[in-house]
Amino acid sequence: MRAGKLDKRLTIVRLTETGRDGANQPIYGWSDVATVWVQARPVRGEERFQAQQLAGTEVMTFHIRYRADLSVKDRVRYKGKEWDITAVREIGRGVVSEFDCQARAE
Repeated sequence: MRAGKLDKRLTIVRLTETGRDGANQPIYGWSDVATVWVQARPVRGEERFQAQQLAGTEVMTFHIRYRADLSVKDRVRYKGKEWDITAVREIGRGVVSEFDCQARAE
């Protein structure tokens, strides 16, 4: 992957145990894993009328340098929005991680 195409910043966040409550039950929260350079490509957006409301989705594909620890359980933060990872693919024997994300509803 050419470094010149990686021109934006993205933060990978992961659900981790942040502590224990009074009953010794785990407390979970989203914490930053890494901030990486990324190539962002908008895939599609759509709007539809559903249940008397206008509903929309925004989908993006991101390319970063290969990370073996990236999964669909993670989220990313990009341009002030939280995105759910819906699919992760390895491109070229550990060179690039490509993943699709859908914007979370605000």
